[in-house]
Amino acid sequence: MNFWVIILGIVQGITEFLPISSTAHLILIPYLVKIPDFGLSFGVGLHLGTLLAVFFYFIKDWWEFLVSIFIGGEKRRILGLIILATLPAGVLGVFLDPLVEKISQPQVYPFSIWIILLGVISFGIVFLILEKISKKNLEIKDMDVKRALIIGFWQVFSLFPGVSRSGSTISGGMFTGLRRDEATKFSFYLSLPIIGGAVFFKLFHVIKGENSGNLSLILWGALVSFIVGILTIHLLLNYVKKSSLKVFSYYRFILALSILFAYFGFQIPSLIIFGVAIIYLVFSMAKAGG
Repeated sequence: MNFWVIILGIVQGITEFLPISSTAHLILIPYLVKIPDFGLSFGVGLHLGTLLAVFFYFIKDWWEFLVSIFIGGEKRRILGLIILATLPAGVLGVFLDPLVEKISQPQVYPFSIWIILLGVISFGIVFLILEKISKKNLEIKDMDVKRALIIGFWQVFSLFPGVSRSGSTISGGMFTGLRRDEATKFSFYLSLPIIGGAVFFKLFHVIKGENSGNLSLILWGALVSFIVGILTIHLLLNYVKKSSLKVFSYYRFILALSILFAYFGFQIPSLIIFGVAIIYLVFSMAKAGG
């Protein structure tokens, strides 16, 4: 098995769920350590791993949602809100995909680096603002159609690289008054249809023959991202019960500096700064976890 398969699986499993932008990391890390391109099929495998992670972690909830379709009740109402909150990003994502593909490739379209940096920095600031002004006293059961739609439109920001899907939906939840841990849980609920849609969309291109890959590497990548994804979901849910999003804000600011150095060709300073960012994030989350 290729060593880089493990690295990319770990990166996918962590950055898909932590509010730190998977796109920014999947652009920066291959540049810093020269990870080879394993192709679109491998990317589908990584996303499939995180899709299965969020499915199995909340399998009890998904089963209750499924049963509620037939028996009704509060769970069916929440399921309806999840579907409603998924629609804005789901619909707009189809139309904006060609644009998003371009602004996610700074190697091909140099201007896109500034959009990525804007996403990374702006939502670092958003986290700080929401931690200060949000009431954060509601639970998922308190949600209504208006709040679901607001979170759904916040998720639209995640279509732009650097923002982070989990970052935008957690922010949207806190903006509507959800407790930080409840906003995070609802964000994970929303991730299933969104990641599922992304996997289906990319799989369609694979089936058309646009890209093929080594099945063994794809399966290993999926397995690693699945295991790391499970651990990351558990870690974040426990972390946000008692700690703020400020640590992710400061991590984003350091990450933006690393990306900027990398863009201008300063590989060693960028690598050092990125290393500092990782150490800061790990130490801060470990400290908060007691």
